[in-house]
Amino acid sequence: MDHTDYKASAGNMNLPKYVTNMPHQHALILVGYDTIYGVHMTQYHHEEHKYQMILELDLPEPAKTRYRKMRETWPEMPLVLCNDVKDPLMVPDLGGGTRPDFSANFFPGLFPLDQLKPEEEESMHFFPWSADIMKPVMDAPFKVKVKRVVLFRPFNHQEILPKYANYIIWGSDTEAHMTHWQTAHMASNKYDTPAFGPDYDHIMSLKSAPDWVHPSLLRAGITVSVPAIRLRAPGKKRKASIPLTRPFRYNQKFEVLYRGIGQPYKVRAGYTFVFGPQVSTSPAIMPVPDPSDPDANNPELTLFMTEAPEEYWADQRRTSNLKDEINNE
Repeated sequence: MDHTDYKASAGNMNLPKYVTNMPHQHALILVGYDTIYGVHMTQYHHEEHKYQMILELDLPEPAKTRYRKMRETWPEMPLVLCNDVKDPLMVPDLGGGTRPDFSANFFPGLFPLDQLKPEEEESMHFFPWSADIMKPVMDAPFKVKVKRVVLFRPFNHQEILPKYANYIIWGSDTEAHMTHWQTAHMASNKYDTPAFGPDYDHIMSLKSAPDWVHPSLLRAGITVSVPAIRLRAPGKKRKASIPLTRPFRYNQKFEVLYRGIGQPYKVRAGYTFVFGPQVSTSPAIMPVPDPSDPDANNPELTLFMTEAPEEYWADQRRTSNLKDEINNE
């Protein structure tokens, strides 16, 4: 596919000369044990990442075995599958079936954000699982096969943030998972730099598959609303009021409405792997915590994603704190 017009397109996304994406690296959060899925981490302000996508994946046996052992050891650790830097791709390649497989490796957790270099924090295409920051789990990249697409959803920036949070629930047999149905609504006018949100990414498992969903519907995925998570404050202006900390803890029971209507059904929360607006929402409109709020100093505020064990940091990141070096200069 020809991407020569991408730069001209990316410079003016309101009136692109040619609609395409730049092949890039992408992060998929691995969930499941018997059946393994990859959930794409979104970014509303980057054309390459403006997609919600859930894939059922087939990993080679050595990688699958290592993944399962790590999931048993660190049940809440985000295990992040990334396509190899030498095998860049577009999310629609996977969602549309153009790419039935890709070369990848996976990483545990997220490198501590307070130890990033200033230029890394400011880079438009910063990728936190690059070789100079993190060590992969497997010694060499391996081939991942896409067994099927559970969800492929490009964002439309005219969608309106709903009154209550919507989620998709999917899974297989006794396992089920949930992820927030994101809106990526446009928050700027035509005279401003484009900004999108606020909204949040939330990828979690349920403790067990709900017994009130037919297995065929669970496999395909169902949509629910969660009355406990209100996204717009009451009143005429209905200002966005998204949660900044995890709404559910492990083993917590909560209610959902199938298709957003009717009687409530109960589900029980499993582990959360990613939660918060920090990655997805445009920086210009990131929610600012109220300093008078007792939760204002919560380290999970705006992003819950377990830090990577130091043994998986790149060697040069383990010897010193780069920010301390810069400050000392």
